[in-house]
Amino acid sequence: MKNIFLPEVFVDTVFDIDLQDLSQNGVKAFIFDIDNTLATYAMPLPDEKTAEWIKMLKDKGFGVFFASNNDEERVKTFAESVDVPYKAKALKPLGKYLKKACKLMGVSPGETALVGDQLFTDIWGGNWLRMYTILVNPISEVEDSFVRFKRRFEKMILKNYR
Repeated sequence: MKNIFLPEVFVDTVFDIDLQDLSQNGVKAFIFDIDNTLATYAMPLPDEKTAEWIKMLKDKGFGVFFASNNDEERVKTFAESVDVPYKAKALKPLGKYLKKACKLMGVSPGETALVGDQLFTDIWGGNWLRMYTILVNPISEVEDSFVRFKRRFEKMILKNYR
């Protein structure tokens, strides 16, 4: 049985995601974490490269949704800047809002890739719903104390799998 904390794929950044491979595996939509996945905590808006990449995903016909455990103001500002639907305080790894995101995009969880930087929120939540999970390296080392605490356990899980 697969470890619920391990992703299908590891990539350095979201730009390294193999879209052709995902399409061939039936992925039609993405749910992205924001903080340390698409931007640092200090970046209120996506940089130009990220904004263009998100637009390209939408132009290729992929559904795009942001699910973040961060607060409404932070997530709304980021999401609206690239015209992407979102859920702040998404309570990941719980699946309630991840399932709602899939429904909103008209896809099943099995047709969705969840992309994030944390095993105990993003990957666990996506795997629980049988989504295609993609772990990215965190963009920045600047994180709150609780995330830094969880990173110690993530390192133990990942040490034999990277």
